[in-house]
Amino acid sequence: EAIRAGTVAAILLAGGQDTRLGLSGPKGKADIGLPSGRTLFALIAERIQKLRVLASASSVSASSSSLPSLPLFIMTSPMNHEETENYFKDNNYFGLPSADVICFRQGTLPCVEVEGDDASTMKIIHETADKVSRAPDGNGGIFPALESTGCLEDMVKRGIEHLHVFSVDNALVRPADPAFVGYCINQKADCGNKSLWRA
Repeated sequence: EAIRAGTVAAILLAGGQDTRLGLSGPKGKADIGLPSGRTLFALIAERIQKLRVLASASSVSASSSSLPSLPLFIMTSPMNHEETENYFKDNNYFGLPSADVICFRQGTLPCVEVEGDDASTMKIIHETADKVSRAPDGNGGIFPALESTGCLEDMVKRGIEHLHVFSVDNALVRPADPAFVGYCINQKADCGNKSLWRA
């Protein structure tokens, strides 16, 4: 019901670069070895589009404009913001309305290194002699980033009441999972957390 009413949004945490796999660029663009060749960004967007169709209780042939709005807010970093925006644009937002795909930048913090075992001996890392090196402020940066970029105000204007926040690393994620979000709404929970134990 909440998705059909347009009161749910998804927030994708996608500020990281795919450096662990030796690639450059946003993690969401990585080929994860699926036979279809779909990237994480594609999987997430396509799942949201499918959920819009299911929530509308209409046929797959329904036009995209008649489906309920289920915005996808994507938290990027200064290093991958433009590339992420361009990737979605170049792929026609994977079928989602362009107005419902909103990229916003997380903040940055100064880079520091600890000398020895004493955390009180941190040293600020400089990019150049007169410039402090900075890095994305991590997933916790979502709160100030939503406020500073105007996304919170946008959510209020859209009538968003419920958010599902998830990481780009999770290829199995069910964005705006109706069972989980619905359960949280039914329980009047301020916050819910769904996780799996690692084997």
